[in-house]
This record gives sequence, C-alpha cells and structure tokens, in this order.
Amino acid sequence: MIDWHHPRIYERLRCFGLCLFTLGVASHNVDNRPAALAAIVVTMLLLVRLKIELDIKHDEEEHSLERKIHRIEQINTMASVSMIVGLMALVRQMASGEIAAPFLN
Repeated sequence: MIDWHHPRIYERLRCFGLCLFTLGVASHNVDNRPAALAAIVVTMLLLVRLKIELDIKHDEEEHSLERKIHRIEQINTMASVSMIVGLMALVRQMASGEIAAPFLN
C-alpha cells in the first residue's frame, strides 16, 4: 500500500518515474550499445535507490536515516557517471557520422 503521507513520497515517485524513463531510453537505443548499456545500468541503480527509499520509515532513527541517505547519494553519483559514459558514446557516434541527431535534420 502506498503511504501518501510519507515525507519522501515525492522522491519515491520521482525515482520510479526515472526508472521507467531510463528503461525507455535503453529500449530506444538498441542499435547504440554503449548508450543502451549505460541506460540499463542507470535503471538498475535507480531500482536499488528505490528499494532504499521504500525502506525508509516515518519513525526512522537519525543514524539509520543518515546512513540510507548517504547510500542514496552514492548511488546518485554512480548513476551520474554511467549517464556521462552513455552521453560520451552518443557524442562520439554523432561526431563520426554513425548516427544523426534528430534535432539537426
């Protein structure tokens, strides 16, 4: 059951939405393996983050809450690195002419 009054409900919903978005990015970039792989890695990291978010309770102890939030920040950093790698792969393929940017046509 969804706890709509939880203080981190918006973080949970945002994380779930980003999971779906990055999964969609992966499915639309099947021909571009580095970008698809980066999107899949980001999706997996976001799912781990969502699991941690769902484990946070209303009456979480301060030490436990800080540890979980620190872990979420680490996952965000890892996801950012994966996104940068995928973006670099896209830029490299656009520069070599393997793919064309749809907004440049």
